[in-house]
Amino acid sequence: MNPNLNSGFLQTKSLPLLVAGLLLAAQASAEDVEAAAGTRRGPRTKVREIAAVRYAPAGCYLKDHCFVRKDKRWHLFAPLGKIGTGWQDPGSEETAEHMVSDDLIHWQHLGTVVAASRRDGYFDRMMGGTSPHVIHHDGTYFMFYSGWNFPSKRPNFNQTGYTQIAGLATSRDLDHWEKPEEFAKNGLGVSGDAPCVVRDESNGRWLMYTWAGQTPVYHSRDLLHWSQVGTALTEADMSHVACIGGWGESPFVMKHPRSGKWIIFLNYGYSVSADPLKFPPLRPYPFKSGWHQPTDGVRPTGAWGDGTNELADDDSAGFAHEILEFSGQWYMTGVVGRDGCEKLKFTPIEWTEDSLRLAR
Repeated sequence: MNPNLNSGFLQTKSLPLLVAGLLLAAQASAEDVEAAAGTRRGPRTKVREIAAVRYAPAGCYLKDHCFVRKDKRWHLFAPLGKIGTGWQDPGSEETAEHMVSDDLIHWQHLGTVVAASRRDGYFDRMMGGTSPHVIHHDGTYFMFYSGWNFPSKRPNFNQTGYTQIAGLATSRDLDHWEKPEEFAKNGLGVSGDAPCVVRDESNGRWLMYTWAGQTPVYHSRDLLHWSQVGTALTEADMSHVACIGGWGESPFVMKHPRSGKWIIFLNYGYSVSADPLKFPPLRPYPFKSGWHQPTDGVRPTGAWGDGTNELADDDSAGFAHEILEFSGQWYMTGVVGRDGCEKLKFTPIEWTEDSLRLAR
């Protein structure tokens, strides 16, 4: 056989394989772009199943939460309470509970990982909502949580001298946690509720956002020692958004996947800025979110937890948001339902140039 003809034959046979390889590479590249933009679609049935989830462990309600992705498994940390109670009741929202899932649909409750100290003189003696936020850095998981202290819960509820200070627990494996002794009594010296920590790589620092009637920003080089550097949003920046209260609670901050700017999410709206220390006034979400007083004729009792005071509609994104991406689809998480009965929900979203909208 003529070796030149044989060579040509092999090249001809290889051409379809080469073209197929190039097409696959181009498709993979396009999928990467679509995933970053939040426009790629995973199996639509799976997205619908995730969007249908309303989760809390049996007999419990679930509030301000966070997620960690490790070894293809989702780890959820959140305070829980007995259905029909509120944070003012003994045993409710006093711990950070650990739950896991492989698909965001089926969840297993593993148990308590961080609890109120119950020690006099400690910043987290009583607890009324841990609002955990977990990040991973240099082989260690850092959980920042809200430490609460006041004299007593129901039936003799007494909020005199009430304080909220951010605390810290650390872990190597997400299962076993400890509170570093240096910060166990007085916390991190950061005032406010629902801490959120992000990395500001361009300035070589960490930033922490809390809710204290406004949104103060703290910075740190080591995740341990913090000082305030600004106020991301004032009450005036948020009060124009229609709601009945709690508009600035549960801040969540990240880089916008398309514009690269900073975006902060709160209960009723969001804001985008090139400066992570200062955001323009809040924009309302382009979809229903937050909570309101029920309008079904039931008179609010003021005794939070009995279902008469708060309602986050089931067709809304709820409140206490986090943002996550799974299998090419972005979700805004939140909790929906009446007070004392709240459950976790995932709302599919997609990104516009410097905003977001419901996924189509």
